[in-house]
Amino acid sequence: MRALLTAVVSVALALGIPYGPAEAGAGIGDDDRAVIRVTTATLDGASFDAEYVGAVVQRNGLVTPCQQTLPPVDDGRFTITVYARSVSRGCGAQGGEVYLWTFVQDQIVYSAHSLAWPGRGRTVPFDPTFSISAPTGGVGPLAGFAGEIFDRRGRRLPPGADVAAYIGTTRCAVATTRRIDDFVGFSMDVVGPDSIAGCALGAEIRFEVDGRKAVETAVNTPGEDPTVNLSLR
Repeated sequence: MRALLTAVVSVALALGIPYGPAEAGAGIGDDDRAVIRVTTATLDGASFDAEYVGAVVQRNGLVTPCQQTLPPVDDGRFTITVYARSVSRGCGAQGGEVYLWTFVQDQIVYSAHSLAWPGRGRTVPFDPTFSISAPTGGVGPLAGFAGEIFDRRGRRLPPGADVAAYIGTTRCAVATTRRIDDFVGFSMDVVGPDSIAGCALGAEIRFEVDGRKAVETAVNTPGEDPTVNLSLR
């Protein structure tokens, strides 16, 4: 689990940096995000400390990583910025719900309750609750994947590419590539049948990038190694 978290956190940090169609940080403003201020986060009824906290947006059954960075939790307090759909596919928009996650006792734990997307540019309070006995919280089982994408000539794709994961003809995850320093890649959470009926656990996942099929496939198994680099046909 520690290895899994290291991979997830490393890529999530990388993919949480603002980006634009051409360069990192281009065209991103306050209206492209919301800020959540937490003063009383609890774990099994008590305030807690943690090295990381992140955010996902659940909308139309899909669950998408949308945090700008991964701040620490200090005695149940932290502030986290969540991107809007204008920045990354699947992120905050009307009808979306924001769930938070943290890493405690060697596992990722999601909040039991969500916050309705507050609207772009807003700052809002939220007091999430977490439980070790219910680590998937309100999002259900997720299979996380992250990596880089290369074209048929082996060139890495620039930021701004849309990535989707399918099981059969059912779309089970979406994301957008982002940039940090020399890294450009994606991070996505593939949902299970509790969220979308066709997203069966144990089934083969195929990936598409801007509508083009990737060579690589994966399996929808929560907790497996999330690293997958994609190459286009």
